[in-house]
Amino acid sequence: MMNTYNLKELIGYSKTLQLLYVEDNLEVRENTVDFLKIFFEKITLCTQGQEGLEAFKKAHFDLIITDINMPVMNGLEMIQEIKKINPNIPVFVLSAHDDAEYLVESIDLDIDAYIQKPLTPETFTAKLHKTMDYLQKIHAHDTMLNELNQLKEIADRSSIVSRTDIHGNITYINEQFCEISGYTKEELIGKPHSIVRHPDMPTAQFKELWDTIKKEKKPWFGQLKNQTKSGSAYYVDCVINPVLDKQGEVQEYLAMRYDVTNLISPKEKLFDEIKRMSNPLLLIGAIEEYDILKHFYHLQTIEEIEKQFEKDALNYFTSKLPFKYVYALGEGIFAFLTPYPEAYSQEEVEKELKAFQHNVKGSVIQLDEYAYDIRLTLSYATQKETLFKDAMLGIEHAYKQKADFIFANHLAQQEQKQAMENMATIKMIQKAITQQNIISFFQPIINNKTGEIEKYESLVRLIDEEEIISPMAFLEIAKKGKYYQQITHIVIQNSFKQLIECDKEISINLSAIDIEEEETQRIILSLLEEHKEHTHRLIFELLEDENIKNFETIKTFIQKVKSYNVQIAIDDFGSGYSNFERILEYHPDILKIDGSLIKNIETNQNSRDIVETIYSFASKLNIKTVAEFVSNAQIHQIVSKIGIDYSQGFHLGKPSPKLL
Repeated sequence: MMNTYNLKELIGYSKTLQLLYVEDNLEVRENTVDFLKIFFEKITLCTQGQEGLEAFKKAHFDLIITDINMPVMNGLEMIQEIKKINPNIPVFVLSAHDDAEYLVESIDLDIDAYIQKPLTPETFTAKLHKTMDYLQKIHAHDTMLNELNQLKEIADRSSIVSRTDIHGNITYINEQFCEISGYTKEELIGKPHSIVRHPDMPTAQFKELWDTIKKEKKPWFGQLKNQTKSGSAYYVDCVINPVLDKQGEVQEYLAMRYDVTNLISPKEKLFDEIKRMSNPLLLIGAIEEYDILKHFYHLQTIEEIEKQFEKDALNYFTSKLPFKYVYALGEGIFAFLTPYPEAYSQEEVEKELKAFQHNVKGSVIQLDEYAYDIRLTLSYATQKETLFKDAMLGIEHAYKQKADFIFANHLAQQEQKQAMENMATIKMIQKAITQQNIISFFQPIINNKTGEIEKYESLVRLIDEEEIISPMAFLEIAKKGKYYQQITHIVIQNSFKQLIECDKEISINLSAIDIEEEETQRIILSLLEEHKEHTHRLIFELLEDENIKNFETIKTFIQKVKSYNVQIAIDDFGSGYSNFERILEYHPDILKIDGSLIKNIETNQNSRDIVETIYSFASKLNIKTVAEFVSNAQIHQIVSKIGIDYSQGFHLGKPSPKLL
C-alpha cells in the first residue's frame, strides 16, 4: 500500500531530493519551475533530451520530470538512455499529448507517471505521494528484511507473496497470488515466474531484475505488468529480495507485490485489452448533452450518475454480444470491448448495438428521490490498428452529423489523409504569402435599372504554379494555420489600392474574425483616415457566422467606419445566420440576397416569395438590395422585375484581376 503523507511531510521529504527537469518551451518551463520550487530546492534545468542525458551522466538525481516533444532528442528517447544507466530512477512525463502510442511507449519504459499539461497541484501531489513511497521503500529495505519473517503472516493476508528457488521456479504462493492471477497453486508451483509475465514487458527489465537479485544480491524494486490466466493485464508494485545464508550465498528469493491496477487509468487498461485481442470490437458511448448535464446538476451528482451507469451498463446488452468490462474514460464517455462475434454479420452486430442503445434510452437511473434519463451516442470500430482513434473520431463525426450511431472504421486513416492535405495547403499558403501571390480579383455588380457597372466586389485568389486557386480551397485551412489574418491584410491593401485608382465603388468582405482582430481594425481605420476622399465609395460586406464572440464589437466597428461614410452590406442574407433582427442592430445600407435563393428563383416559387419579401422589407427601410449568383438572363430578368437594385453573377461578369 502507498503511504499517506500530509503536505508538510511531503514537502519536507521532497526538499531533500535532487530533481532533473527537462522542457524546451521557455514559458512552460518558467511557469512549471515556479510551481516545482514549492517541493524541491535542488532543481537542474535542461532544454532538450540530449542535454538532460548529459546532465544525468554527470550528477546524481532522485527524480526526473520531462516533456516529450523536444528537438535533437525527445523525452522518451532520453528516458530510454537514462534507464540503461539507472533503471530504477523515478520518471514523470509531463506532456500535452493524450496519444495511445505515447502511453504504450511510456509503459514500456516503466515511467512512474504520465501527467497531462497543464500541471495541477492535485495531480502532481498524488503522483509525488506514490514516488515518495517508492523511494522510502528503497531507503528502508534493510529494515524490512530484518523484520520479514515476523511479518510473513501479515504479509500473506495483505500482499501478493511468492517464493522462488535459485533457478527461478516458484516454490510458494499465497492465496492473493492465485486470486489476482487466476491460476491455482497446482498450476503455479514448480513453474517459472514467466508464467504470469505480460508480453509487453521488456526483456531488459527482467535482465536487470535478475542481475540485481542474483549477481549483486540486492533487493529489486519496481512496477511489473503481469498477465492473468485469461490474458488480462494487471499491475503490481514489487519488491524481490534474495534470501542469503551465513556465507552470503543466495538460497531463494522472496517477492512481495501490491496490486496497483486500480491506479492505472481505464484508458491504459483498455489499450492492454485491445492489444491482446486478435479481432476486437470497440464500442464508445457518449452521454448526449453531457455539457448541459454538467451545468444543470452538481458535480457530485454527475459523478454518482456516471458511477451508477458504469455499474449497470453491461446489463443493457443482449446476450448475443459478450461485453464483460466497462471503461469509464471521463466526461460522460464509456468504452466497451469484446472479441468480434464472427458468427454475426455487420448488420446483425449493429442491430444488437442499437438494441443496447434503445435499452439505455428506456432506462432510468434512480438516485435518492430523483430519477435521471440517459441517452448515448454510439460509435463502434473493428480495425485493430486504429481501433480507439477510429471509435473516438466516430463520436466527433456523429456530433457534427447530428447522428446518434456511427460505424467508425477508417476515420483515423481519413483524418491522417486530410491532415496531410491540410499541411500541403498550408505550405502552399506560406509560399504564396512569401512570393506575394495572394491577389485580388474583382467581380462587377450591375445596376439593374441602368445596366451599368456601379460596384465591384473584391475577392481573394491564390496563385500556385501559375494556377489560380479559389478561396474555397485554402481560406478555411488558412484560419486553422493562423495565416488568415495575413491574407485579410493583403486583400484590404489590394482593395484600397484599386479604390484609389478607379471611380467605382469597391466592396470588401469582412468576417467576425476580421473585425474582432485588433490589428485588422487598426489597419482598416488607418487606411480610412489616409484616404478620406475615397471612403464614400467603399463598402464592407459583413460575413456572419456562429463564431461571433461579441456583437458589441461588431456594432462599434460599424459606427466607426460609418463616420467615414463607408457603406455596410450584409452578405448572404436569407440564409445561414443572417436575420431581420441583425438589420435592426447593424443598420446596413445594402442587403446581398443569398445565392441559394437566387439560383432557384426560376423554378422555385418559395425562393421567389422569400426574395420578394426581403426586397419589400428592405425597400421600406430604404436599404438597397443585390441579387447574388445571377447565372443567366432569365434570372436577371426576374430579379429586375421584382425590383432588386443590383445583380451580380457569372452571367453579368466573372471575377477578374482587372476592372472592366
